[in-house]
Amino acid sequence: MTPMLTLKKRHSKRCRYRKKGSSQRECRCRWWVDGIAENGKRVRKSLKTPDYGRALRRRAEMEDHLSGKPRKILEDAVAAFHQRHEQNQAETKRKYRRILGFLSQFCSNETARYVDQVGVETMDRYAEWRAKEGWAWNKEVELLTQFFGFCRDRGWIATNPAKSLKRSVLFEANDVVPYTQEEIIKIIAACDQFGRTSYERRRARAMVLVMRYAGPRISDVVTLSRDHIKGVHLVKRAVKNHRMIRVELPTVVLGALDMLPLPKGGPQDNRRFFSSGNASLRSLVKGAARTLAAVFKCSGVERAHPHRFRHTLASELLGKGGTLEEVAAILGDSPATIRRHYAKWTQEYQDRQDVLIRKIHDTNLAQAEGQASN
Repeated sequence: MTPMLTLKKRHSKRCRYRKKGSSQRECRCRWWVDGIAENGKRVRKSLKTPDYGRALRRRAEMEDHLSGKPRKILEDAVAAFHQRHEQNQAETKRKYRRILGFLSQFCSNETARYVDQVGVETMDRYAEWRAKEGWAWNKEVELLTQFFGFCRDRGWIATNPAKSLKRSVLFEANDVVPYTQEEIIKIIAACDQFGRTSYERRRARAMVLVMRYAGPRISDVVTLSRDHIKGVHLVKRAVKNHRMIRVELPTVVLGALDMLPLPKGGPQDNRRFFSSGNASLRSLVKGAARTLAAVFKCSGVERAHPHRFRHTLASELLGKGGTLEEVAAILGDSPATIRRHYAKWTQEYQDRQDVLIRKIHDTNLAQAEGQASN
């Protein structure tokens, strides 16, 4: 067990703050530690500094030394976590670096140098400092819980303090609404009206049609290659989760892809539709997002976003009678994710639910009438 040492100020005889006690921080008198080590010996020693933050760090180092057990520095734990997830996709690693960067910054201000110094109260103050809510906060709590679980499994901490964080109550998985048919027509028409060159317009039109009829993520669109088109099918592993995507493309999509010229700056043997192969995935996604944002603005469709095409296709497939497993296979996702994110209450989907419930009503009514006649 790590010995607990108490910080105290030892005032000089001339210190004007002497009567305020040994815990005040205003004077320049040095901090001392006082406590009992594991062997029962009393520890009473000057830390040789009047700075509170420096005193906390020196006390932690002294406790580490007295316990005889190595303690994991928070920055080292974060580095080990990143190393453990080195094989993840670039966007996932960027998210990990961003959130754990916030944690490291906060703990630095709190003078929490070691992982085991981060407790429930520390996480409470972290939540107040971040002042986030909704879906974004819930995802951050999920990542922090994963990080501290990683530390607990390695014996660096006894409990997971992130489990105490309160998540936002969400009544729906998210507020993304599928496009209406009229909105889709406006977006496709806007592809022929924006930009300065025909290359920009044909590129935007092909992107929109692929997302409309196949529902891929934008990362899968920008990495789409001619090698992924097998006859009339798009066959590709998803960038995010490596699940296989296989979906039949209509003639209008295949025609739009065939009409695309080679990407600017790319070699003559370049097989990709939307990139030269020289840029990073993040740069490609940002570039495609800017293009689509210009198209959406030109269309006048409110709250338009690339991912809404994915919601739209999933909702339509469910409305036409597709099962969660079938929709998951088309979109390259898991049935649980489809149920959580994309099972929107379209009119067709609701009509199918009404048909099912009427079957129960009709059966019960027939049984009741039969019993009454007897």
